[in-house]
Amino acid sequence: APARADASTWPGPAAGERAAPAAAAPGPGDAAPAAADELPDLGARVDAAVDAAVAWLLAHQSERGTWGSHHSSRPIEVLCDVPGSHHAFRVATTALCVSALADAGGDAPEVRAAIDRGVDGLLAEWRVKRANEVEHYSVWAFGYALQAFGEHLLRRPDDPRREAILAACAGLVDKLRRYQALDGGWGYLSLAPPRTYQPSFTSMSFTTATVLVGLERARRAGVAVPDEMLRKALDSVARCRTPVGAFTYGELWNRSPVAGINLTKGAACRTPACLYALDLFGREVVAGDPERALRALLVEHVRFQVAALRRPIPHESWYAISGYFYLYGHAYAAYLGESLPVEARRAHAAALAEGVLRTRQPDGSFWDYPLYSYHKPYGTAYALIALARVEREGLEPPPGSVDRDRADR
Repeated sequence: APARADASTWPGPAAGERAAPAAAAPGPGDAAPAAADELPDLGARVDAAVDAAVAWLLAHQSERGTWGSHHSSRPIEVLCDVPGSHHAFRVATTALCVSALADAGGDAPEVRAAIDRGVDGLLAEWRVKRANEVEHYSVWAFGYALQAFGEHLLRRPDDPRREAILAACAGLVDKLRRYQALDGGWGYLSLAPPRTYQPSFTSMSFTTATVLVGLERARRAGVAVPDEMLRKALDSVARCRTPVGAFTYGELWNRSPVAGINLTKGAACRTPACLYALDLFGREVVAGDPERALRALLVEHVRFQVAALRRPIPHESWYAISGYFYLYGHAYAAYLGESLPVEARRAHAAALAEGVLRTRQPDGSFWDYPLYSYHKPYGTAYALIALARVEREGLEPPPGSVDRDRADR
């Protein structure tokens, strides 16, 4: 199908934001490749996609340094109360974009300036509050802001804003301490009473893993993180591992380990994040689990992940997979791959690159799930994080790629 042009149907940019084109309704045409994707060499396609994605992020940063907004042209959207939940999505999206530009943007002055504006935006907006007793999207903002701040300080320890960044990180750690669930992890929803100040409902394994990555980056940058908070969170993630090496959706789901969402197919996009978080803190990972996780996501069960792309209703696809798992899973697969021998990274490089490029749009952005106006910047950020870590010497068509293409069709 020919690529559909984005419809210009936004109600208009929020105060201080630059206007951006609206996303078209999800459909097969959105996956049509841009001209750069027709290059015969996969390495050249990756390079062209990275350049275009960086340019897209630079062109769509708001005047206050953030990315993403509440604007939407779609009639169905995810539950997201104002102002807290949208504030959380905007901060989390901005933090991801800062990390992605630092990973893949190079040293061009305009990239460095965008990163600096993004850090300023995070410093101005990191004080995210929980929207209500149900929505805990704030934890995404806490985790990704810590990661962006920590990585920034590790790259630029002489930043004149260092003390302000460290103070913000200390505040974020305190927020995570107060909102840590009783089971030790962090979740993004509390769906069952009693709903309490400290969440008593279950956490989610991959949300906890995401927060742990942010805490690890901040701790390396010099931020104090309570050992007991880390221990409880790591124990929670570890308890979610199933005998087949996948991870349940969260501790509540440990009671039904053979439910579709907890099987290897349903867990393929979150297992790399959980393994990566455990490995970062020196927790023992079962031998072979990382390689099995990459193979499950990128080769064996890729068709189920692709089937969920851009479906607007959460968990409506096979094995209760949501489209918003897709690029998240590929980004953490790339993080996890960094701990593997170079031969293993090369073995999965082409499949990882092809999987990310599948979501590339004609305007240079990437997205996997329609979400107000956050989906393109967060999707593009995840894509850049993944592509920046692809082992370039492994970018040859992998055995079985024709079968995967046939399955996708």
